[in-house]
Amino acid sequence: MAILHITLSLATQGSMKLAIRQHHLQRDEVVLSIHDIFSIGPLKNMEERKSWLASHIFKDDEDQQLYDDLYKNWKKKIEGVPCDVDVWVWYSQNAHEQIGLRYVMSEFINKCNRVYGIDATEGLQRLQANTNIRYTGELSSDMLMKLRADAKRFSIPTCQRLAKEWEELKRHPSTLRIWENGVVHVEETALDAMIINCVQNLHQQQHQEWIELMRVIGVVYDTSNDYLSEEFIINRIIALNEKGYLKVEGDLTDIHTCRVTYIET
Repeated sequence: MAILHITLSLATQGSMKLAIRQHHLQRDEVVLSIHDIFSIGPLKNMEERKSWLASHIFKDDEDQQLYDDLYKNWKKKIEGVPCDVDVWVWYSQNAHEQIGLRYVMSEFINKCNRVYGIDATEGLQRLQANTNIRYTGELSSDMLMKLRADAKRFSIPTCQRLAKEWEELKRHPSTLRIWENGVVHVEETALDAMIINCVQNLHQQQHQEWIELMRVIGVVYDTSNDYLSEEFIINRIIALNEKGYLKVEGDLTDIHTCRVTYIET
């Protein structure tokens, strides 16, 4: 039976394609990826979502065009999926991929009879109990192959419940969602204190007034228990700069040369 793998990041898609090639499965298996981060931005409708992403996340028109093109490509390809294909959705325990799972289910609830899920967080605990991941894109192609054994078919009631939960998520006006054993809607400023604390700690550790933006992003990412996008972290740093908590020096599109400092109040 042919398998359509659906991933929720381009990183996972790349590793999955590599695994398929390495095991000579190209004839029977294909991979589609969704180019989005469902933990941020409004979910109500695509126009409102694109407008928010344009003002908060996209760096330029090229970013927006790429988003539009990949979204159209995704919609076109899933419309042509035959009803007898097995759909495998790869996800882990973070807000983005859990919401993404529910979005995918809403798209396939009336298209395919056999939809499977692989919870990479649970699967990894079975194989390496002391190893944790923030999102599935952190896994190697070899590990993804090992996790295939964890594929579990969703029952029809489960598919219906997940699709309904997507509709409920769409109705909530939040623009930031985090994972705390479930999707939690929070204020857009919810992570600001953590970002400021990370900058302060870097000052103390490095004994420098200015910290490279790239370093700040890395520490914020490592400090968070959830999966955060680089673009969202930068957006919050810009907001904290405008509020006078942080000061930014340089071009924010160049994370290697742009620098950040904490402003004592």
